[in-house]
Amino acid sequence: MQFLKEHVINLSNKTVVDYMDDVSLSIATSCNGGGFQLDLTAISKHAFLQNEYFVADVFHESEDVLVIICRFEERSGRFVQIHFGILPHVLTTICLPLSALNGEKLFLERYPNVMQTVLRGDPVVDLEYIDSVYIETPSSRFSRKFMISNIELLTNEPECQVKEMKYIDEMGQNNFREWLGRIGSTLQLKARLIQAYEEAKVRQRPFFFDGERKFASNGFFRTDYDGTNWWLISPEGDPFFSIGVNCVRPNSPMKIKGMENLLPSLPIGDNRFTEAFDEEAFDFHIANLIRAFGEDWNNKWMFLTNERLKQWKFNTIGNWSDDHFISFSELPYVFQMRDFPETSLKIYRDFPDVFDPAYQDNARKFARQLEEIRDDRRVVGYFMRNEPHWAFINKLNLVELMINQRETSFCKRAFVDYLAKRYVEIGRLNEAWQTNLTSFEDLFSSESFKLPKSVIEGEDFVFFQKVMIRRYIEIPLTCCKEVDPNHLNMGIRYAWISSESLLEGCELFDVFSINCYQDKPNKGQITSISKKLKIPVIIGEFHFGGADVGLPAYGIKATENQLERGKAYRYYVEQAASVPGLIGVHYFQYNDQPVLGRFDGENYQIGLVDVAQQPYEDFMKELTISHENVYEVRARSKKPYSVVPRFIAKTGF
Repeated sequence: MQFLKEHVINLSNKTVVDYMDDVSLSIATSCNGGGFQLDLTAISKHAFLQNEYFVADVFHESEDVLVIICRFEERSGRFVQIHFGILPHVLTTICLPLSALNGEKLFLERYPNVMQTVLRGDPVVDLEYIDSVYIETPSSRFSRKFMISNIELLTNEPECQVKEMKYIDEMGQNNFREWLGRIGSTLQLKARLIQAYEEAKVRQRPFFFDGERKFASNGFFRTDYDGTNWWLISPEGDPFFSIGVNCVRPNSPMKIKGMENLLPSLPIGDNRFTEAFDEEAFDFHIANLIRAFGEDWNNKWMFLTNERLKQWKFNTIGNWSDDHFISFSELPYVFQMRDFPETSLKIYRDFPDVFDPAYQDNARKFARQLEEIRDDRRVVGYFMRNEPHWAFINKLNLVELMINQRETSFCKRAFVDYLAKRYVEIGRLNEAWQTNLTSFEDLFSSESFKLPKSVIEGEDFVFFQKVMIRRYIEIPLTCCKEVDPNHLNMGIRYAWISSESLLEGCELFDVFSINCYQDKPNKGQITSISKKLKIPVIIGEFHFGGADVGLPAYGIKATENQLERGKAYRYYVEQAASVPGLIGVHYFQYNDQPVLGRFDGENYQIGLVDVAQQPYEDFMKELTISHENVYEVRARSKKPYSVVPRFIAKTGF
């Protein structure tokens, strides 16, 4: 069902639109890089209920990834929008299963040639009540042209556009760009890496605090407050500010399923490259190490990388790093736990039914993995999980989502029990809620009543959401402490604090962790959290990308080039060192992501090294300076770097 010609076009920032035919638009955004909005509101609501997929073809030839946003709004104001990343020069079919508007998945399955597909907005919208539909693009750093065609609603999954082209070369580099530092051949690759390995034989000392100040030691990392600053304290009793990098590993696999038409010839059948292949992926990072170092590639990578980290003054190996490398290195490291406890029924996305007895049982099993690190003095601490998907909602109301479920969860039973104890009689509940329920049992039926907004946003729902989140934290944390009393529990690395409820139970952590993709750490928020919880804070992720090299996406915070990227890093880290409640920052990540995307389609230029293991020298120079300054900034003997970075529009999804 093609419908574009029937509908109204609303434009922003003087966008120019030319009709190509009944179902195609050629769009040129204005020179200031403003966004574009196409209003499809006149679509029949019945069309959404009668079809399964929302589909369009997109093509552009810009330098960077184009983000197409499909936004669906209810009359009430609730909305869900889906962000699709579109590679330059590749005719791409975007396909949205309309069932995804139930909000249960944060990241959607990738279709051929599509990059990351991520859902934002409210927890759920109902197809029956959709009032407005838009196709949008965010602002860009420059003017761009792109075409949208064949906008359709379909009952069956479409055949996606696929055109054969060698988008990347045999080393995994982008064929549609040239940049300073690009490797021209496998021979040059081998020569560069062998030279880097030989130069690394001038061994480096680890970068720790070098001074006379000492704290009491208990043999493991711990925290302390000196009256001015919170500190990590090393097993030897030295003050320690954790400067880490995540994903220190040789691999950064590229998902090739669905991207086969964009690949060069792969070394299929060549036994030398067996370790570069996975079920649906090929790893050009590993393939390039094999080309340079042969069978001994992993040992030589570990030696080279360990010396580089010390040369760049990192003192912590961050999350998701290679186990063999951790064993090889002498640097302290953090431990990321796996398989956070679940239950068969979820309340929303990955939030488990925390009153289910199985949650307690699974938490005990979850904690056992700490047995392997319990006596390791190099462990700074452990994170229980990273960025729970349920916490991405700005207007979080787990109790509303729970009460609207058809299934009777253990959480719902506990909520009804709480209400029965509080109100005793159903009449008192009806009076408080302005409802006409006949019994507390009515609350088990999600279809028999509709609660007023004042109730959904009211005291009972807010209170019980905190009860649920506290159990979510407290049960696995208690199990972890029983298995490993030696190490710091460093929390669950929230993406951001979308609700005050997220802090419930977090005072039980030893360290509160948050990922912070901003110009600099939010000093006010960190100070507030630290004082409220009476524990220090660590930043588990941040990054900056540069637009002057081989990848077409530059992450959540982006700069024009590697020198500006280095200054942005220095500003962030030195400002972080000046925040009393903060005890460390960990950068995401060691390697660049692959041009055609990792498993979920992210393809950011955010690494310390590129696909050929070449460091970004301008970036690394500023990065190293910031690390050398950290302890003086922390001691207030040096002011933090204060030149505000120059950022460009992000290309994150």
